[in-house]
Parts: sequence; structure tokens; C-alpha cells
Amino acid sequence: MPEFQQQYTLWDEFLTVWPASRLASMTIDEYTQAGSQDSFTYWIESRLDKMGSIWGGSAFKFGVFSRKSTESKQSDAKLSYSDDYGWYSTLGDTADEAFEKVRGHVVQVAQLASAGDLDAIEAFEHLGEAFKWKIAFHYQNRQSPVLVHIFKRNWLATFLGDTAKSNMAALQNSVIAKRPSDLGILEFSQEVWEAVSKKLIKVWKLSHGVGDFAQSEWESFLEKNLGVMHGETRKGQGRDFQKAEVGSLFYLCHGNEEVVLVGQFTSEAEACEKGDGWLQRHYRVLKKAIKDGKYEGSQKGWTPNYRSTFKLVGIHDLPEFEATLLQPFFDMDLAELAALSGVPIVPNNLGNDQEPSFAAVPAKVLASAPVAACINRIYYGPPGTGKTHTLTQLLKSYYEQEVESISAEEWRNQVIAEKIGALTWWEGLAAALYDLGGKAKVPELAKHRFIQAIADAKSRVSGINQTLWGTLQDHTVLGSTTVNVKQRLGSAIFDKSADSIWRFAGNWDEIGAELRDLVDELKAGPKDDATVQRYSFVTFHQSYGYEEFVEGLRPVLAGDAEEGEVAYEIRPGAFKELCRKARQAPDQRWAMVIDEINRGNISKIFGEMITLIEGDKRDRLDGTPPSVEVTLAYSGEKFSVPANVDIIGTMNTADRSLALLDTALRRRFDFVPLMPDTRAEKVPAELDSAPLAGLVVKTEAGVIDVRLMLERINDRIEALYDRDHCIGHAYFTGLAKVQNEADRFGVLAAIFRNRILPLMEEYFFEDWRKIRLVLADNQKANAADQFIRETADHDQDLSELFGNDHGLDSYATRQRYSLQESAFTQPMAYIGIYQRNS
Repeated sequence: MPEFQQQYTLWDEFLTVWPASRLASMTIDEYTQAGSQDSFTYWIESRLDKMGSIWGGSAFKFGVFSRKSTESKQSDAKLSYSDDYGWYSTLGDTADEAFEKVRGHVVQVAQLASAGDLDAIEAFEHLGEAFKWKIAFHYQNRQSPVLVHIFKRNWLATFLGDTAKSNMAALQNSVIAKRPSDLGILEFSQEVWEAVSKKLIKVWKLSHGVGDFAQSEWESFLEKNLGVMHGETRKGQGRDFQKAEVGSLFYLCHGNEEVVLVGQFTSEAEACEKGDGWLQRHYRVLKKAIKDGKYEGSQKGWTPNYRSTFKLVGIHDLPEFEATLLQPFFDMDLAELAALSGVPIVPNNLGNDQEPSFAAVPAKVLASAPVAACINRIYYGPPGTGKTHTLTQLLKSYYEQEVESISAEEWRNQVIAEKIGALTWWEGLAAALYDLGGKAKVPELAKHRFIQAIADAKSRVSGINQTLWGTLQDHTVLGSTTVNVKQRLGSAIFDKSADSIWRFAGNWDEIGAELRDLVDELKAGPKDDATVQRYSFVTFHQSYGYEEFVEGLRPVLAGDAEEGEVAYEIRPGAFKELCRKARQAPDQRWAMVIDEINRGNISKIFGEMITLIEGDKRDRLDGTPPSVEVTLAYSGEKFSVPANVDIIGTMNTADRSLALLDTALRRRFDFVPLMPDTRAEKVPAELDSAPLAGLVVKTEAGVIDVRLMLERINDRIEALYDRDHCIGHAYFTGLAKVQNEADRFGVLAAIFRNRILPLMEEYFFEDWRKIRLVLADNQKANAADQFIRETADHDQDLSELFGNDHGLDSYATRQRYSLQESAFTQPMAYIGIYQRNS
């Protein structure tokens, strides 16, 4: 049976087993069941994989999935787990709740596909991108098809000669418009794929068999970057090894089990010292495997678990190769591999020099999918309402990642942006030279990724080679015979040969320890327990300005530090620096966190940024020009704000000593109030709700209900002042951690004496009468329970002050008050705030 007919038959079988009418009534076990080959998700991902592969990624792409592992996992705000299932937390509290929603989503996509409504499918956000288009493909009207079974935008764009900035619906419409009316959808999809594949990379498998090489021999070939095999290897594999073009890509495995590296041939085949008939080819290492263990995918001619020596990965298998080998073993996709392989090859028949890991200048990084709308948000409220706590939780949930959840390349991009980009020129040169093996010419150094990161951080786009030459000469050892510059600036660690090759000299071994550690750390990759933080934190104040936030001039030592020579250079501020890092990881969200945002002069700090931070003015990071771009005043650099940068601020509404928040900022931010939470019962969906519910302080005189006490205080403050000056619940939440009741009462007294009372003095400008009213001192019958007492016997007091003939009465003078320290140790002083005592 011809291949296409087999596929159409399989498609018919799928629709027989899973007709659209069955989707609405399928059970969770029918949708997903570990080990089953009859479930809906198994059909979509595995059995129909030749009609559009969606291999790879997390099982969470299905919304809810049956777990193979019995290992207990902790649920969080994003991912939830039970013993049997995993699901996105936003879908529900249980797997069944999540499945009900997912099932509805699957039904909707199938219906939209049947109607041919690609725009509606494009807008549908409730299923994984590839998963929803795969469903749509199989439930479309086969007689009037609307999409091909290719679900990567960049691949469709390659076929069209377009860019991946267009969405999937638009690309599919453009592709399907090219289908001849007499050509079936599978046949046409094949033609599209073959046209794309001619522009895509080819990858070979090369295996060094355990039986063919002694261990020492294998290690020697590996050290010399030599791919070796016999020229008469059966099934034409030896011939293919000889004919593969210089520049061909391959992955190397050992004994059909261990995946070792991805490489690129840099020479033709030549005789090998191993003996008659054996051939060798030099290669450069593009990336070494970062994962140990056996390959666990299916067995095909190109897979490590198949007994083959040199085999091409079929074009239809490229998605599976990417998902089951390239991503898990090398943390890269086909696009990244193509980018690495695109660096010009220097023919190498000596075979002794390995291509360094960071020598290539990275291509501009673009987002793999449209970037979500940015967030400009300010959390505001009185002091002690949990603004900082809310911000901390937000950062942990959305702007921090366990390093194991991101690729090693993403991790390296961020480390290079943060740590390498912050180095001085001479430090960057030393790190680059060390990465290049200790010997290099200036053009090689100028193209190095480290140098590019520093130039980017310093907003340098020209004159880099001259800067490198000058820096190298300034830091050359005094005894050099090839550098005649007399002045030396700081560490002297370089020297140059007669043919302009720079190397280390002088005190490099001592001075360069930290730089070597940094480069070695980058090469080794991330540690399992590390976290990646994607945010910057600043606090605004009256002296904070544009120079600290965007960019400005900063003094630097220009000569010998002991002579104190000072020059000035343009340095990026916190916001500009964050935007630079965000561009290196466009698929991740970043946050600029501004504490006390209302304390700064907004116009002075933001400058032209006040326009650029608007959502519709952002750079979408898809290769298209940003909507708005400005020229920065100091550097003259073109600048825009990436769409993946969120700006999150906090504002204390009780701070009335400052000017009102800038009106321009109000128009560009969402405002989220955080008020005192004195609710008596927790809300199940809100983990931090009602923090004072049930919080009491037990004393011999009675039980102090902290929640009710704070509620009554805030009712009175709101009546006498406003709600912006209430007392936050956070002042009292620490009481719950104090187990001993006597100690808990002591902590409560300290909170009142040292924090609550001074805050109310500030609120009411020492109007003690109002403070008495807030604390219900005027309602307490027992004077010993009053925090603030009125002075007794006013008339006698006036006579003592002014004599008998003073002409004053008690109504013409201000009432006098005194703070009663002993009240802080009286339980009834607190109970009396919310409960009248007799």
C-alpha cells in the first residue's frame, strides 16, 4: 500500500475511534492514560506523528496528563499534581475539574477546525500551540482542507519566503492557497515539507563502536576531534562518510548508547593511522552532551540504539530527532543548531585545535512565539498591608526559575549578560583569551561572544578593535619586546608575539583565578540547585534620577589607581541594563521592580521612557521594527523597551509628605489596592487571605482578639481621617509565630508601643484627642486601661501655671494629655479597644 494511502487509512481509523461526536463525552482515562496506546493524547502525539509531529516538551501541553512516575511532587501556583495526574493549576483544584475544562477546549478546537475558522483557532489560548493545531489538522474538512501538517511558524515562513512574524493562521492560509485543487492534503503537505527541508539542515549519526576501538584509542580520537570509521562499512555507510560535504553536521555516539557531542566536519576524509581501510575526518565541536544516560526514543536507523555507523536523519524524522535527542541531550533545537553551524568553517586537517564554545558571535535572539502583553502595575495601600510580601510571591512565581527548567543555553545567555557584560575591557579580553585557549589575534577576540556582551553593555557599536588594541597594550608586561607603549594601566598580564598573536604573561596565574573560574563555570553549565532571577529591584527617592535609571556619566579611574586619574564613561542604568538582558531571553518575562515609586520625581527619572513603556509602543522581539524608538541623550543609541519587560511598583498611600503621583504615570499603570485584611474566614482560592483569622492573645484577664481589635481601630481611623491611613495587618502577623502566651502578649505590647502609637502620632500630627478616640480610651471606665489620659483638675492646673488672676478658663486652653506607659501591660487596654468594659 503506498505511503500516502497508509496515512489516509490511519487518519480514517483515528476518526472512527475518535469521531468529533465522541469528544464531548470522553472520560479522563480515555483522554490520557499512562501506558495506553488507545488514549486520545497517545493517538495525537504518537500514532499520528507522521502527519505532523508534536514530539517534545512537557506533558503539560495536554493540560492534564496521566503520570507514569509515582514520585510525590509538590503542587504550586502554576503546576498541580496528584498521585495519578498532573495539570495546570489554573484549570482547577483537581484533575477531574481540570479535565472538564480541557475536554471543552478540545471540543471547541475540533468544531472550529471543521468550520475552517483558523483565525478563531489562532486566538484560542487554552491549549498548547502545537497540540491545538495538531487537533485542528485532523478534524478539518479533508475535502476542503485549510491547513497542512506543519506546526512551526518558522518552517512555514521558510517555505513562503516570509518571516515568522506572521501568526500561524496567516501562514497556513498563505500556504494552503498554493495547493493545487487536484492534490490531496497529505501529498501537498509532503511537497511543502520537502521544499522546506531543502533549506533546513541535514544531520548524520556517527557511531564509534565499542568493539572497533580500544578505550584508549577512542579517547585519543575524541581528544583530537577525529571522526573515524572503515571505508568499506556495509550498506554504503563508508561511502556516505567519504562523500558527506565539509560542513556536514553529525552527532557522535559511543557504542550505540552514549551520546557524546554534536559536531561539524571541517575536512575531507583521509587515511587514518588505525590501519588499512580506516578513514578519519576532522571536526569541530558545536556542543557537548549535557546529559548522561541512554537514549530512550524509538529505534530507527539514525538513533543511537540502532546498529548503524553513519546514517542520515530523515527529513520527516527531524522533529523527532529534535524532541528526543537534540533537546534532552544538548538543550538546543534545530534553529540553534543551524545558527551554530552557520559560523564560517576554517578547514582543519591538523585536528589538534577544538573550536571554542563561545567564539562565535551570537545571532540576534528572537522570540519563538508572540510575546504576551506587558504588565505595568502598581500595588498601593497603607503601611503594613503586605505590598512587599505580595511582590516577593509574585517574583518567585513568575520571575524566578529553577535552573533545571530552562535550557543550558538560556542559562549561559543570562550569565554572559549579567557577569561577563559587567566586566571591564581588560577583564573581558582575559576571559575571551582564556576561552580561546590562551592564544588569539585581535580580530578573533573582537568577534568573541564575551567581547560582544561587554560592547553591548557599554553601548559600543564601533571602534571596538581599536579599544581592544589599546587595552591589550595598556596591560602588556613591561618586559615585552613587541609592544613599545611605555605607560601601563593596572594588571600587566598580556604579551604579543611577532606575528600579532596575543597570549598570557606576567601575573596571569595569580590575577586571573576568578576570571578562569567564571569561564569554567559557563562551560560546565548550570548547577541543579541553582535558580535564575529575571528581575531588578530599585527604590525611588528624592535624589534618584535618570542617570541611575536609564543611563548617565560615571567617573572611572583612567590611569594608575594610585595617581587617581579620573575619566568619565557612559554607563547604563538599572532599567536599560534590564532591557538588555531581557532581549537575550525573549521567551521569558522580566520585571523592573520599583519600591516606593511615588517618592521619586517621575519626569526626572523616566525621561523619554514614559512613552516607551506603554504596551503598544514596545519592541515585540519578533524581528520587526519597534513601534516607537528614541535616541538616548547621552549615548546617542537607538532604544526601545522590549515587550517581555514588566514594570511593577509599590506605593505607600500614607506618605502625604510628597507630591501626588505623576499624572502621566497614572495613565500608563494599572493600580491594585492592597488594604488591611481583617476578614474572619479564609477564602479557599486565596492562600494568604484572612491572615489574622483566629489570632488571639490569651492572658489571665481575658482573650485579646487581634483581628477584631485591628478592625475596630481601622474603622475609627477611616472615620476620622481616610482609608489610605489605616493600619496594615502585617504589623500583627508575626504574633502567630510566638507560641508562649506570655511572650506573645509582650510582643503585642512592643508592637503597640514602638510601631502603632508612633504611626498614629504621625497620622494625626500629635492630635492626642483623636488618638484617644481611635484607641477607645474615652470609653474605658478604668483609667489604668487608657493609653492616652486627659489631665485631671484643669482649673487647679491653670492657677499653678499662671497664678490666680489669669483670666483664662478651661475652654480657652488646649486640653492636656499624657501617655500612660503602664497601660501597655494591661490586657484590658487592648480588649477595651473593641469591647466596652464596665
